[in-house]
Amino acid sequence: MVTKDDQAMAWRFERVAGPYQGPTGGVAWDGEAMLFSVPNEGRIMRFNATTGAIGEYRRYMNRVNGLGFGADGDFYGCQEGSRRIVQFHPDGSTTTTATWLDGKIHNYPSDLVVDKAGRVWFSDPCNATPAIGIYRPPLDHASVLRLERDQGAWRLVLVTRDTNAPRAVLLSADETILYVSEGDSRGERNCALRSYPVNADGSVGPYEELHAFGIDHRGAHRGIEGMCLDSGHNIVACAGSRQSGPGPLVYVFSPGGVVLETRPLPFDMPMRCAFGDADLCSLYVTSGDGGVYRAKTERKGLLKRQ
Repeated sequence: MVTKDDQAMAWRFERVAGPYQGPTGGVAWDGEAMLFSVPNEGRIMRFNATTGAIGEYRRYMNRVNGLGFGADGDFYGCQEGSRRIVQFHPDGSTTTTATWLDGKIHNYPSDLVVDKAGRVWFSDPCNATPAIGIYRPPLDHASVLRLERDQGAWRLVLVTRDTNAPRAVLLSADETILYVSEGDSRGERNCALRSYPVNADGSVGPYEELHAFGIDHRGAHRGIEGMCLDSGHNIVACAGSRQSGPGPLVYVFSPGGVVLETRPLPFDMPMRCAFGDADLCSLYVTSGDGGVYRAKTERKGLLKRQ
């Protein structure tokens, strides 16, 4: 848990960008700046951590939410408005990956993580906001899916069959564990953090529930919306709301699910989080109020793209 020395260093979150129209979404550190999405505005923005300047990285993005880099620098986004994962190229172009699974277009990708082999793991929940264009019915399940290349072409693989509302996804540092935030506080099931062992063939075994979020007289507690790893391979997650439970918090879980510490947030509905700045000791959190917030911490992100 938090020691007295840790308590002496409060995580003082300041707003460094926004507010924008609607919630801010995915965050990803590119080595020099923090990229973040504004789904309702269809934009990806770039915050220069050294100068404080904010510029537009991409526009007309059809509600891009989750963002993520691969180890080789490839950059991907969850395009909820078009129900697809897209790859962003340095020349400004965008490539669409595979979108069909079992004869249907997959649901509404929300969050993603890229493994060392360049495969893209993403949560694929349903979404009350319809996609742009021709209506196509969603799949009859909400799962974690994986994009991988087959002779150069992308193909989709079903990873989980026991999820109903997957949100945040994360791989352990050695990529032997898939962490999944399951559940929607607006639904009937409580939210939880799960860990799935990843087999050598890429399939996953039965999950272990690492942490269950509760329910009180005001309703189910909002679960994890975003996760990243620190240099100790702990899970740093943002969750909660002012509507029920202990409020908006940053949780730090051990790899086995022990709550090492929690840090209160001065804003509601935290969305996604990532470490950034030159020393990777600042935690960035996006939020439901359309802001992007940053706090200096005693923790450090992994020395790779988040």
